[in-house]
Amino acid sequence: METGVELIEFLRPTENVKNLYVTRIPELYTEEELYEKLYKVFSKYGLLYEIQLIEAKVSNRNKIVHTSSNRSAALLTNSTDESTPSSFYAFVKYFSARAAARAKYDLTGKLVLKGQIPRIQFAKRKKTTEDASQCLRLQHCQELANYYLGFNGWSSTVISIKPYDDESIGVTENKACFVCIVRLDIVNQGLTSEGMGVWTEAYHDPVSKLEAACKSKKFAQKRAMEDAFSRIILIVLENGKVSAEVNTTAVTPWQADIGFDVDKLLKVNDVDEPPAADSDDYDVDIPETTAELDRYE
Repeated sequence: METGVELIEFLRPTENVKNLYVTRIPELYTEEELYEKLYKVFSKYGLLYEIQLIEAKVSNRNKIVHTSSNRSAALLTNSTDESTPSSFYAFVKYFSARAAARAKYDLTGKLVLKGQIPRIQFAKRKKTTEDASQCLRLQHCQELANYYLGFNGWSSTVISIKPYDDESIGVTENKACFVCIVRLDIVNQGLTSEGMGVWTEAYHDPVSKLEAACKSKKFAQKRAMEDAFSRIILIVLENGKVSAEVNTTAVTPWQADIGFDVDKLLKVNDVDEPPAADSDDYDVDIPETTAELDRYE
């Protein structure tokens, strides 16, 4: 069991100690039924980042991801009839390693799924260079802050949002670019964290120029909020008390781009589409049948 102090950052949790691997699940659940059951059981121990269900079939293998902020299924491969029970195994990912350890300790040998006891162990994901430090999407940041600091435990203020024009970083004609600076205040702790973000959006005619400007402002502010959150470190004691610190030296991955001066803490996203939905690609060898699940190591 985890003891003492735990530090939780506003980054995507990639550590295996926060990720539980659940196998030997009976073939009596539809995808939605299984998700609801696992969420009800595992969310009692702490805030979940996501539950990933993977169907263990050679002929029709699917990976279905549910995040804590969006319970609807995101089918990433072949489609299936959700009303038909299938054989699944699952990855249950927490923000807290302590929560994952408690869930594993309490549920191992005790959780019963329609008459069968599943196997619960820590995942053994293959590490990738992309796992080192990934910013958390804004919706997850807000959930994490609300969970540990309370809904009234933090606030945000837009300090500045204005057009940005610099041909050296690819901001040319027919592109709307805005830079935003925000400040997060941790109420009752006297802490502030500032973040900055930039977004560019292309437009093709005067009609689409206004839409591009609005979208650029929106995503510049979103990036700035994510940047500000990424500097906050939650300090969680075993008794549940929470305090926070601000890492003033933190540099988020998108700030490290060398497209222009890193000291400006900016990044231009030269794309026409909004950011993709939050998802996580598990770099594991997916067993093809239920008989292979027990060989996962």
